[in-house]
Amino acid sequence: MESWETLSSKVLIDDKWLKLTADTCQLPDGQTIAPYYVLHEADWVHVLAQADDGRILTVKQFRYAAKEVCIELPGGVIDEGEAPLVAAQRELLEKTGYTATHWQSLCTMYANPARQTNTIHSFFATGLSLKGEQLLDVSEDIEFKFLSIPEIHQKIETNEFSQALHIASFYRGLHALTLNTNNDEK
Repeated sequence: MESWETLSSKVLIDDKWLKLTADTCQLPDGQTIAPYYVLHEADWVHVLAQADDGRILTVKQFRYAAKEVCIELPGGVIDEGEAPLVAAQRELLEKTGYTATHWQSLCTMYANPARQTNTIHSFFATGLSLKGEQLLDVSEDIEFKFLSIPEIHQKIETNEFSQALHIASFYRGLHALTLNTNNDEK
């Protein structure tokens, strides 16, 4: 399969949060698509943090665009030049006040490869310790809570845990837990 060729790219928005371009693209068969909008954002991290009792650390916050309060995994934006693991450790501490002693990379996936350039790096964290207070940004009002895996499944069903990318990270984490459990039994 051949890739598209970018003939030109016009920046429509460029600020600290995102860049939006209107690209002119040539398809492998010679057809041209214009404009093709591309959203350039920083990469993100999600953390599936599991307590010793098996419960998962979740966060709850208001999401402006959806006009909803959402339950999610702790996470956020990777700062420029920051390694994904370092960002995951920072975001867990900032959003919840917790640190973890054991970290495992779960996956890297695209947010929406049709229109967005960024990826999500998901991590599994264990050995949790409460180290301090949350360190929230001005726009953040976040509550955190430990939920059992069945409780999270129920909240997915009732659309309280509703962000598709967080759901994907949760299920990738469950898959890793299953693999780890199966390997421990061998």
